[in-house]
Amino acid sequence: MSEFLQTAGAGLQSPGWLVLLLLALVPLLVRGHAAFPYPAISRLPEDELSLWIERFWRWAGALAIAATAIALSGPYWGEQQLEKVGRGAHVMIVLDRSASMNDSFADTAKSDSESKMAAARRVLQSFVAQSREDLLGMVTFSTSPILVAPLGGDREAVLAALRATEAGGMGFTAVARGLGMGLDYFEGRPVTGARAILLVSDGGAHLDVKTQDLLREMFHRQGASLYWVYLRSANGVSLKENLDDDDRDAYPEHQLHDYFKSLGVNYHVYEAESPKAVEDALADISQLKNQPVKYFEAAARQDLSWMFYLLALLSAAALFALHLTEVKRWRAV
Repeated sequence: MSEFLQTAGAGLQSPGWLVLLLLALVPLLVRGHAAFPYPAISRLPEDELSLWIERFWRWAGALAIAATAIALSGPYWGEQQLEKVGRGAHVMIVLDRSASMNDSFADTAKSDSESKMAAARRVLQSFVAQSREDLLGMVTFSTSPILVAPLGGDREAVLAALRATEAGGMGFTAVARGLGMGLDYFEGRPVTGARAILLVSDGGAHLDVKTQDLLREMFHRQGASLYWVYLRSANGVSLKENLDDDDRDAYPEHQLHDYFKSLGVNYHVYEAESPKAVEDALADISQLKNQPVKYFEAAARQDLSWMFYLLALLSAAALFALHLTEVKRWRAV
């Protein structure tokens, strides 16, 4: 992965302190030398070294005051953005949080009775941790969808959202609303990588014609692929079964599967009857690699106050050193 740092310029946190810059004129305009009662020195030749030391003295004083004023105003190099370029995909995870996700898988005899939600959470956490160069986001849904992590490179946000699913699911399975919210987060983004919706759900839903047309139009507009990890319940029907039309109408899972196949986009379904099947499905999906992915991550702005404090300190040290060499009184030779 390549990284490039872009900045939008400098700024001041407390610009009101800049009024103190007026005090920097004091060393330049005010005479600060002590007067000696020896008037007959005008005929002596000018001492160039002394003249340059006096100029340096004045400018060092002005610089110390100006640097302190600027440091107090809080200068920073702001709005830094880290451009990252890698290879991967833009993946929106759409996770079912309905009550049925608390049930076990179809092959309860072969599993340790781990719930579908627990298995999905465990495997998705591993999937997110290994997706180093993908852009990831996450939407959960039951009766209503909720955005829990926007599409981006912040894996910790997605992992935190997955940990929050330890609370049991509730409500119904509003698949269409969850998919719609996931697709919305591709809107307005440049297409710099393959787009994929990763639907993790254990059931289907009856979609009316208007909803079907709306989702189909969104999938085509966003150019997104659909990957459905179907978590089959113990009493759920297998999508591999060949059913006649009358029987298919009785199973929303089959209706949803038929609709997804008719979308006209890249669609894959993984029927998971056990936690191991979920691992195999996501291992397959994790191989999705394509054209370079480019995205920006916000970087902490760089505080520049220390530079001006250091400059003020060096100027003050120079003033103190010159003060030690100052003649305090004339001595007769």
